[in-house]
Amino acid sequence: DGIRDPDHSLVGSEMCIRDRGVTSRTVLTVDTIVDEALAVIRAEGADALSMRALASRMGVTAPAFYAHVGSRDELLRICAASGYARLADWFGRAEQTSAAARARAACRTYVAFATAEPELFSLMFRYRPGSIDVDVDNELAAATAVFDSMTANLAAAIDEGDLAPGDPTDYAVALWAAVHGVATVAGLVPGLDADELTSAVVDPMFRGWAP
Repeated sequence: DGIRDPDHSLVGSEMCIRDRGVTSRTVLTVDTIVDEALAVIRAEGADALSMRALASRMGVTAPAFYAHVGSRDELLRICAASGYARLADWFGRAEQTSAAARARAACRTYVAFATAEPELFSLMFRYRPGSIDVDVDNELAAATAVFDSMTANLAAAIDEGDLAPGDPTDYAVALWAAVHGVATVAGLVPGLDADELTSAVVDPMFRGWAP
């Protein structure tokens, strides 16, 4: 995560990029562009991301830059997708054996990710999973994958007898609403024990959903 060393060898158009005042040779690719864009987003927020300023920051001309990323909207979607991929990786580190325990762990992970990556997290949730059917053209496949992984855990928890029979998507939406609220509050209250608050919100939900 973060900005790759400019000396990394990647496939693409070779360009001259200035890094911390030192000019070095590197390769301009979607990956290097996204890494630099993520650095801006983490530092200043997605609204501060300008294609022209980013090209200048990377020391490239606009035509070369746009040969790799067609628009600001496209770049934001790619950055959001990279955030979802990272969140999925965090989810995948859970060591719990039962599906219900993995779902609880995912709730805590969700909030931990939000507090660790507040600006990237904010960008990610400009896009929705396809599982949520609304009349807005902001679906993102990476968001769908993360949401579906939670739904699959909850479906398994039903099968294992830890949750009452029901629609796992309904369970997932309720949990999402709850933990997103915790994540929002945690971002507003410095020093808040977000893990403790997550448990205080989520644990009663699971007890209420028990068969």
